[in-house]
Amino acid sequence: MRLLLACAVCAALVAVDVLARGVRLRCLLRGAGHRLRLPALCESILFGDAAAATTPMRLGGEPARWLGLMGGGVPAGVGAAVLALEMATYLSIVALSGAAAAWTLGGAWWAGVGPRLAARAGDVLPWAATVLVASVAVWTWVRRRGRSASTRPEFAAVRGVLGWPLAAAVPLTLVSIAARLGMLPVLAQTLPEPPPMGVLVLGSFALVYGQLFFPTPGGAGAVELLAAAGTAGELGGSGGAVFLAWRAVTTGLPVVLGYGLALRRYGRAAVRGVLRGQRPADVTPSPNAVEPA
Repeated sequence: MRLLLACAVCAALVAVDVLARGVRLRCLLRGAGHRLRLPALCESILFGDAAAATTPMRLGGEPARWLGLMGGGVPAGVGAAVLALEMATYLSIVALSGAAAAWTLGGAWWAGVGPRLAARAGDVLPWAATVLVASVAVWTWVRRRGRSASTRPEFAAVRGVLGWPLAAAVPLTLVSIAARLGMLPVLAQTLPEPPPMGVLVLGSFALVYGQLFFPTPGGAGAVELLAAAGTAGELGGSGGAVFLAWRAVTTGLPVVLGYGLALRRYGRAAVRGVLRGQRPADVTPSPNAVEPA
């Protein structure tokens, strides 16, 4: 498979991921009594991805999506509650999926990459300790900023989310996870001798979800170290091009689309406030974002 074709397939997987999350958020909002158009929700999701990828500890991600909900007329407290429930569901399914993947593929993965990781452990430890200290410091700062910028979630107003919308969120989340994890294996098929699929899937899981815990925007540096250490297996001499393409489709494409759409829809001042981790100011609801009853 040519790299250009693989990138096109990965761009389609990005679209599948965003659509699955958009439908999931739409279902949860309907359970809370609000009907927003799918394109508007997808725009807010892309903006959230862009803001999360470019701010420390993903500080801007939730305010960005929150801004999108408020632009559709969702009250601030209700939007906060829906996003909190969505995040709790999402993280639970990611954790269970990771445990299942590790249980079924962990042995083969360790046999393929374990010796290389063990050999590089001594070189990585000082850097990993630095990342850990920085993560604690940034996380503390983010929590303090969050207290001053947060709105109390109105969970009592979203009890309807706990029925069919929450049930529908499970398969949609699995579709999103599968789309994200599939990008690295697709790109690896451009190599003359790609690593085994099990190694690629677990390596992709580590690269995609491991960056959520690093303080730098997009896990920059930390994710590159994981790739260089062979987390996704031995990629050979063409591995640099594969990883660069992976970075472009998983981070670069959402950043370009997210900020482009956000600047057009919300304006520069709102985008600047989100990047600072600030609570979105009152937003005039857009009739184009609301779905007809």
